[in-house]
Amino acid sequence: MPIPGPASINEARIALAANKQGKHEQFHDAVMSKKPNVDEATILQLAGQAGLDLDRLKTDMNSPEIDAEIKHTLEIAKALRLNGTPAFIVGSELVPGATDLETLQSLVDEARHGTN
Repeated sequence: MPIPGPASINEARIALAANKQGKHEQFHDAVMSKKPNVDEATILQLAGQAGLDLDRLKTDMNSPEIDAEIKHTLEIAKALRLNGTPAFIVGSELVPGATDLETLQSLVDEARHGTN
């Protein structure tokens, strides 16, 4: 879910377009290896280093399909009253915000065994 604002929405567009090339994981790893809040030029450079076709990426990231996916994601977040990331849904439990690994493991265990 992009955090409202042009930079985050642009990053979401690029990530979704990277997924269309089957390289979301490579792109994600490249971006996460850098400092937060990198500019668009750096993000595109990282996308190229991750093996993405940049011409296709630029076309795909501005497609109506990507617009619709971002809009849909933001509508779901609004319906769930999520104001940012991270947020986790495990089984029927919603965890808005960061949590520790032990809590997540407990929630997954409860969801698998039907105890929540």
